[in-house]
Amino acid sequence: MDNKKTNTDFLDNGYSIPYPEDPFEMNSGPFYVGKGDNGETIVSLEVARTQCNSGLVAHGGLLMTLADLAVCHEAIKNLGSVRALTVSLTANFLKPAEEGTLLKAFPKINHRTKRTAFMEAHILADEKKVFTCTSVIRLISSA
Repeated sequence: MDNKKTNTDFLDNGYSIPYPEDPFEMNSGPFYVGKGDNGETIVSLEVARTQCNSGLVAHGGLLMTLADLAVCHEAIKNLGSVRALTVSLTANFLKPAEEGTLLKAFPKINHRTKRTAFMEAHILADEKKVFTCTSVIRLISSA
């Protein structure tokens, strides 16, 4: 997808808003979940001015929120009524992501047990890696 995407552009390209009832994520994003060419999960958004720090680059908290949403979403994908709780997220900020850039988070499950998922993710800003993380996610049955 090109830069300068609107909500409709994301939705028209097969993306969806994963948690429209989550007030924090809707106020921070909204974030969009889709699939890449190889079927991998991608969580994306375009950096707006309201999501930037005083240097007009994406706020670190935005990158961490994007990464956390991505790893949690991936950790419980296809598990039915299971919720994800972040136990830890270790963040590595590599480069700034400027206002207007398209962020894409790529989460990956390294290992998953019945109760815990060990995850990693990286975020690209206009196809350049700007962030990596590892995360431990607790899996909780909603039933």
